[in-house]
Amino acid sequence: MLKAKKGGKTTDKIFKYSEHNGEIIITGLQEGVATTSIVIPEAIDGMPVTEIYDYAFCGSPITDIKIGRNIKVLGKQAFSECKNLKSAIWNCKCNAIPDYCFYRCTKLKHFDFSTIKKVGQYAFRESGLQEVRLPKNIEILECGTFSRCNGLRSVAWNCKCDAISAHCFSECPNLTQFDFSGIKKIERYAFWRSGLQEVFLPKNIEIISTGTFSRCNGLRSVTWNCKYNAIPSYCFYMCPNLTNFDFAGIKKIEQDAFGKSGLISVTLSKETAVVQSCFAYCNDLKKIEWLSARNIKGDIFKECKNIKEIYISDKVKNIEANAFESSPNAEITFV
Repeated sequence: MLKAKKGGKTTDKIFKYSEHNGEIIITGLQEGVATTSIVIPEAIDGMPVTEIYDYAFCGSPITDIKIGRNIKVLGKQAFSECKNLKSAIWNCKCNAIPDYCFYRCTKLKHFDFSTIKKVGQYAFRESGLQEVRLPKNIEILECGTFSRCNGLRSVAWNCKCDAISAHCFSECPNLTQFDFSGIKKIERYAFWRSGLQEVFLPKNIEIISTGTFSRCNGLRSVTWNCKYNAIPSYCFYMCPNLTNFDFAGIKKIEQDAFGKSGLISVTLSKETAVVQSCFAYCNDLKKIEWLSARNIKGDIFKECKNIKEIYISDKVKNIEANAFESSPNAEITFV
């Protein structure tokens, strides 16, 4: 149980706090505090200040925060929705940023991660970060860490963590480039609706998950050189400016992987397997080369209305009746 602490000390005029086992826990600001530049002291009433409690400064008007060295625990959403917060200096023992800690801190443009090991879920979601430099000390980045950071333009990923978490950079419209050279795993929707224009996936990448680059409107170029030889479902869904893709080396294309994309031609090798509706609603698709011996199901090219040329391997045993019904004028050639 937290025990409320009352007294006449100077610090009492700034902070609400409680005592627990001889240690002080900051729970918020006193009403009517005029100062917005806040320093968390190392001690209050002779007892060490070791924790900032959940929601302690949530929605407050603070502009600057300097955290004392004795802080060991930082509560979730401690500074969330502090829309005037411009600076956070981190000199404490706590090396983890909790969930939603700086959520909607829209004026926080920079943050020093040099002492951090873990960044919690949505910790900087909708913050004002413009660049992110992640050093080697960072081991864990959880879901949605930098999602909806509208001003984010630059990311340097040098940390121990080699997995980009789910939704990590989703809805970051000004993030146009990303270096994947230190990455092994990209989790679901990691760059959904981001501003990426070019993607180069090197050999070190072992896993790519659902919807990774879906709805990236500016994406024009993809180089797929990674170990992972399956394009996951919704990976490039609704990428209207992605007009070409080299499918060499790809063994499987999953559901809606390129649905509503801007592809103008598709060439599938003998080894490639495709799943339902993987090219559905590709209105710009004009040419198909189906060199695989696999059967052609009816919904793979659903509503692709502008196909002009179709080349099909003569080893294909079955083509469903509605496979190309959306393009009745297409010329089909068996090769």
